[in-house]
Amino acid sequence: MKKPKNTEQTFATKSKYRKKSVIVDYHVHTPYCGHAKGKMIEYVETAVNCGLSEIGFSDHLGRYYLGRVQKKKYWDWGMPEKDLARYFDEASELKKLFSDRIIIRIGLEVDYIEGAEHLVERIVNNFPFDYLLGSIHCLPAQGWHHLLEYGKTDSPDAIYSQYFSAVKAALQSGLFQSLAHLDFLWRYVKWPVERWPELAGFISEAVSAAASSDICMEINANGYAYSQAEYTKDFNPYDLFLDSIKKYGPTITLGSDAHSPRHVAKFFSEIIALLKNKGITNVSLFDRKKRTQAQLS
Repeated sequence: MKKPKNTEQTFATKSKYRKKSVIVDYHVHTPYCGHAKGKMIEYVETAVNCGLSEIGFSDHLGRYYLGRVQKKKYWDWGMPEKDLARYFDEASELKKLFSDRIIIRIGLEVDYIEGAEHLVERIVNNFPFDYLLGSIHCLPAQGWHHLLEYGKTDSPDAIYSQYFSAVKAALQSGLFQSLAHLDFLWRYVKWPVERWPELAGFISEAVSAAASSDICMEINANGYAYSQAEYTKDFNPYDLFLDSIKKYGPTITLGSDAHSPRHVAKFFSEIIALLKNKGITNVSLFDRKKRTQAQLS
């Protein structure tokens, strides 16, 4: 593996955060998933230049286990099972190479599919991952299509009900250390403004369930940016989400959802300032699934 090079990144040149700061990005993808750009080493170099304390790779595991449960072939995206060893080995090599500059954690993002828990467990237990992010990108009532395909609907009730039911099941499954981008649904399926209290109920129940299950909730900087762009100041579900975290107290992980090296730690200065303003000042760190807490700075 090549020696790390000094790269220049926009965030790095503007950021006030240096190595002594406790700032981590635990949601970073790689080319192994088939839809991310750049090389793994470039993601790490960006993290170093941004002054991050830790970077965590959490590439998409392919949803091939969905077809095994449903007995039907589905279109898939994500890392094939056969590439898991190469992914883990490359990340492990980078961990050694950058050991004096940054801590590298190795995880996965795994779609929760009810009924496939035993298949996922068999796959992920073959490697000593530091953490697993649970996520929901598709729902059975919609033919297991990706949520971004749903588009505008005048009747979001069934979709929201099924999504948040799946969220609770994922939190109670025991598979994950953190639940990724709870906001994923409201990025693509809008909830009526006049029914704001019902959405607040969905969100608070999910966050409360995370606290009860002692599972982290991810603060997804990409999701925050979506909410800022798509919603008004008076109606922003992300505010409901953060207020619920402050109220119910689940621990958090922080992630950019980077699919390109230049997106590592993107929007972190804004989201960290917002977290502090809400009184959320601690972030969770994982080493072989053992959790510790550190203060954001």
